[in-house]
Amino acid sequence: MDINTDYDVIIAGSGMGGMSAGAMLANDGYKVLILEKAHAPGGCSSSYFRKGFVFESGATTLIGFDENQPLWKLEKETGIQIPREEITPSMSVWLDGEQITRYKDREQWIQECVRIFGNERGQRAFWDEAFKVSDLVWKVSFRNPFFPPQKLSEWGQLTINNNPLDVWVLKYALQTVQDVMQKFGVDSPKFRRFVDEQLKITAQSNSAQTPFLFGAAGLTYTNYSNYYVPGGLLEMINTIRSF
Repeated sequence: MDINTDYDVIIAGSGMGGMSAGAMLANDGYKVLILEKAHAPGGCSSSYFRKGFVFESGATTLIGFDENQPLWKLEKETGIQIPREEITPSMSVWLDGEQITRYKDREQWIQECVRIFGNERGQRAFWDEAFKVSDLVWKVSFRNPFFPPQKLSEWGQLTINNNPLDVWVLKYALQTVQDVMQKFGVDSPKFRRFVDEQLKITAQSNSAQTPFLFGAAGLTYTNYSNYYVPGGLLEMINTIRSF
């Protein structure tokens, strides 16, 4: 094999970024080679086997299939169909012996928060703002595949692809999740503990250290379609690999 002549593109790393890029390049007619040093492909979007059981190596649930999200784009542009089953409800949390159901439906989730934490006005305001920021973050991310921009042409695309009216969201890069909780009057010890533990899953940090710009998406991921891949996430990688 002569990699200089046999392949048009060589990608280092078989995580979802590498696998998705490889699939889309292959779909455009390029000959692609993906290199991986680990014993199994997929990175944090993979699985491993131990004593007859399958464990996820990183992520345990899968999102991104809703319209204008990354895996929706991957399937739409390549025709790949990733095997999956939707999880309903998205998550159940036990806090001090009390079950908290993370409903996908936004209104139902707000009502669940009111039931557990009280303060309906504050909870509604906090989650409405989180949904608003999260939806915009997903939308802007979808419009900007080259970020941060490295070349002059990419800066130009950044200007063309984005709406100046969306700049309001940038203020939340400088405000933490806890700042926003305090703003809406929901920074009670019990709710802060819940939020901190939820952020450990998505941001690996807590409400005092996570910018709301990122934390809003991390806190609301259960309000988008969540999926499980039968056989583990490695089956998703294998599906893309066989494309």
